[in-house]
Amino acid sequence: MPGLVDWSARMQEMAQFVGLSPEEVELVRSTGPLVLAHAEALTSAVYEHFLQFPEARRFFLTEDGQVDQERLARRKHSLVWWLRNSIEFKVAEEFPVQLVATAVVHSHPPTHRAHLGSVPARYMIGTISFAQTALAQLLRQEMPDPGLAWRAAVAWNKMLMVQLDLLLASYVTEQPTAPTATPHLERSEQTP
Repeated sequence: MPGLVDWSARMQEMAQFVGLSPEEVELVRSTGPLVLAHAEALTSAVYEHFLQFPEARRFFLTEDGQVDQERLARRKHSLVWWLRNSIEFKVAEEFPVQLVATAVVHSHPPTHRAHLGSVPARYMIGTISFAQTALAQLLRQEMPDPGLAWRAAVAWNKMLMVQLDLLLASYVTEQPTAPTATPHLERSEQTP
């Protein structure tokens, strides 16, 4: 039976894997005030996008088929919380565990919404992609130095990919396989 996952260590490993440097983390932090100044517009754009797709929209409807404005407002508030914590990006604190908890809520619906099933993982992936694009456009439009805006967008993209690993963790059961020997070439495939 596998042991508990050290989510902070996993997040750190993924940060190294995607090449997220300390300088890039600092660049994300330094663009935080700019991003938060547009947080309401960003979160509204995410949920407006969701509502355009019937399979995604159903997670935001009341029993009579109307958009649940209260639920939508709570989700927007949660997305702003996520943006704030993304800007801080503290690998060694509770943020990694909070990301996994967010994933669990999406992948294992609470009993009062069990009839809807899980939010498909593709929407988690799509949301991160949507956020990457929106943030890159925002940085390009609002930052006077195009080179710095590009570097900031790259830093945000890397940081969001690190988070996506944790957001998908509850969707996927990782069962690594043991290494196997390289099969020998068949006689007919060998060169003379």
